This record gives sequence, structure tokens and C-alpha cells, in this order.
Amino acid sequence: MKLKKFIAYTDTLLPHEVSLLNGRKQFRDKDRLDIFETVYHNIHSGGFQRDYSTTINKRKYSHLMHWMQTNLEETDTDLFYQRLNDLDTRIKSDVIDTDEEKELLKLITDYQPHHFHFIRFYEVVKSYLTFLLVRVRMNDYQMINNFIHMYQDEYTRSKELHNRITQATSDIVEDYYKNTLTDKSSRWLPWLQKNMEDKSLDGLNRYQSLVLLTYLAIMDQRFIQNTLQYYGDIEEDIVNGAYYSRKLLINYYGNKQLLLMKLHKHDLALHFGELSIKQDGPDYIMYLNNYSYNLMKLGRPEKALKLLQEALPYARNTSNRYNRTLFISSLIRCYNHNKEYEKAYSYAANQLDLYEKDILEYNWTKFFRNYIESLIYAGKYATVKKLIKKYKILEKEHLMLSQFSGYPYFKWFYKLTLYKEGQLTEKKFKDQIDREMESLKSSHRTPPSESILKLFETAIYELV
Repeated sequence: MKLKKFIAYTDTLLPHEVSLLNGRKQFRDKDRLDIFETVYHNIHSGGFQRDYSTTINKRKYSHLMHWMQTNLEETDTDLFYQRLNDLDTRIKSDVIDTDEEKELLKLITDYQPHHFHFIRFYEVVKSYLTFLLVRVRMNDYQMINNFIHMYQDEYTRSKELHNRITQATSDIVEDYYKNTLTDKSSRWLPWLQKNMEDKSLDGLNRYQSLVLLTYLAIMDQRFIQNTLQYYGDIEEDIVNGAYYSRKLLINYYGNKQLLLMKLHKHDLALHFGELSIKQDGPDYIMYLNNYSYNLMKLGRPEKALKLLQEALPYARNTSNRYNRTLFISSLIRCYNHNKEYEKAYSYAANQLDLYEKDILEYNWTKFFRNYIESLIYAGKYATVKKLIKKYKILEKEHLMLSQFSGYPYFKWFYKLTLYKEGQLTEKKFKDQIDREMESLKSSHRTPPSESILKLFETAIYELV
């Protein structure tokens, strides 16, 4: 295929990366402009692709590809952060050379306020000031000393803000892990919103504030619309390059998918979910879990299953135990949605043998719920009862529900096994669950799971 290398490269580009490049293009050459406009159209068209001209000299394609990659790298805040760390290490180990000093001096001269990694940049400049002083090198001292004094208050403010964000993160993530919103977390909401509205903050603190607002919005839908407006504000900073890095952009897509899913806008969410899995990374499995869940919500379990099966080697090798247990639960759920119940419970049993400790520590509710659903659909009620007793699931559920609101699904599963064993009549089984359900509906923000209710109906009438 002609232009294979160029097309392969452009296929990896994300929409906001191309928008960023579009704001920087200054092509005098008509051919290069035509090529870039085709790139822009193909990335933003939603699937309606234009062919690239084969009459244009291939070297112009290579030149444009180099220009795009170079511009993205020069804007990338992650690469900038890595370079700051390298310079700081060389300063402190007394091996910084003349060219590196010139590079740092230029960064200081060209500095624009509210940089994404302002805190780290200020600390490196301060290290360099000390480096100069102990060597009595006064030629650049005044310029650097002026920078330190000019931004000292901003640095102090940013550090204090960062420390408060660390405390807010601890409170909010603890609630998120328990799937309940308490006053300990919600008290941070006005302060985080204030951070988002203050464009004089450094980018890192501001974006971390947005991430925490996202956690709060996922726990309480009343906060979603306001949080999505802040995503629009951040989008401007991504496109102008102030907040750009590919890792941040992938996170932006993944989080936006979650918020839209909470609003039941699954079609729109799917677009951002697809973008969030365009690149491997430490959180790839997390984004894939969410994307596959959205696919199943839209009635596309076959595609979800294919993606999860392709990611199996990646999931096995991940060091993130929380994400791995989420992946295991997602794949069991996906088998269930594809009505491959034997594969679901066989895979679940195998993973429980391999990762029992991790499963019991992380995401045990998701894992056992999906596992037990597969067993019920397969009619294996004795195994359900055995699992519930062996892992003390009813006791775990009782403790969990004493801490935050939810429906006692495992208790209902257990009652189903009693019904199947003839220890409960159908009427008594249904009456007990209906009574409990009606009692809880008034105090819960969400109704009970439709899939669970359908499962009970299927089990009662033996439609397996």
C-alpha cells in the first residue's frame, strides 16, 4: 500500500492532537497544506475518509509527519517534566554542561506564567541558583534571582494547594472505593470548583481538581453537568497546548466517557471510550473495562468480548491488582452477555484459584456477582450456595451495606438457592424479595438492577 507508513502514523493521532497542530500550521507549500487538511478531515470526520494524493512527492509526506511529531513532542508536558528532572539531576550531581545551561536559561527567559508543571520548574530554577552561587558565578545570577523572587508567592501558593489536593484526594477516593458519598468528600466540592474557575493556577493542580470533581460526579449525578462544563474549559487548554500530553488526553477521554455513561448517553460516551483505548498505558485496562461495559449497554457484547479476549495477555501482566480484578469481572460479565455461561464460570473459578487474595481485597462484589450470575444461568445452585458459605459473602455484604446504601443481591441469590432446594415456596421467595425491595427503594437513589430481576424471573421459570 502506498503511503503505508504515513497512514499508520496518522491513524494513531487523537482528534485534539490534530486540532492542536491545526492551530500551529503555517505552511507556505500548498502540497503540505493539502496533506494536512486531509489528515484533519480524516481524524474529525467520524469515519468518512478522503484518500491522500499519490501525485504529491513522498518526501513531503515524510516532512509533514516529522513536523507533526516534533510539534507534539515540543508541547508535551510529560516530556517537559522528564527533561526538568534530568536537568535537576545533572545540576545536583555537578555534571550539567554548557549546552544544558543554555537550554535552561532559555526556558527561564521564555517562561509563561501558570505552566502545567510550574512547581517542578520553579524547584529546578532554585537548584540552579544554588549551583551558581556556590561557584560565585554572578553573570546569570541576577536574572535567575529575579525569577525566584517574582514567582515565590505563586510557588508557595501552588505548593499549599497541592498539599490540600492530596488531602482531598484521600477523602474522595476513600468514598469512591466504598461507592458512597459522605460529607468528608462533598465538603471539597466548592473549593475544587473554585480551583477550576481560577485560571491563574498552575495546570497540574487545576487538572487534578478536575479529576477529583469527576470522582464526586460519578458518585452523585447532580454534579455531572457542572463538571462537564469544566471539561469544556480544559479542552481549550489542551488544544492550545498548555495542558497537552497524550497521557492526559487519554485520561480526559476516559473520564468524559464515564460521566456521559452516568447520564445514560451511551452512544456519545462510546466515542470517547474508543479514543481512550487508542494507546497502551498503565491505565489501559481500566479504560478498556469501561469501554467494554458501555458496548454491552449498547447491545454489542460480541465486540466487547473480542476486545477483552485480545487484552488477556496485557491483563495477566499488569502490576495493578485493582485493575486486573476489574478486568476479570468484566470478562465474566461479557461471557454472560454473550450467553457463554460455561466459559464464564470456568474462567471465574480459574481466576479465583490464581488471584483469590486480590479478588477478596479488590472488587469482590463485582467478581462474585458476575460469577454467581453465570452459575445461576447454568443451573448450578449447589455451587452458588457453596461459594456464598465458603467466602462468607453474606457477612461481607451485611457489613458493606451497613456502611453505604445498596441492595442485598447476595442475600437474594442465597434465597434463590433455598427456593431451588425446596426450602422456600415460590410465593414466599418472591414475597420476601419484593418486601425488601420496596422497603429499600424509598431510601435509595437508584432502582434495583434490571439484570438481577430478569435473572430471578429466568431462574423461577427455568428458561435456561
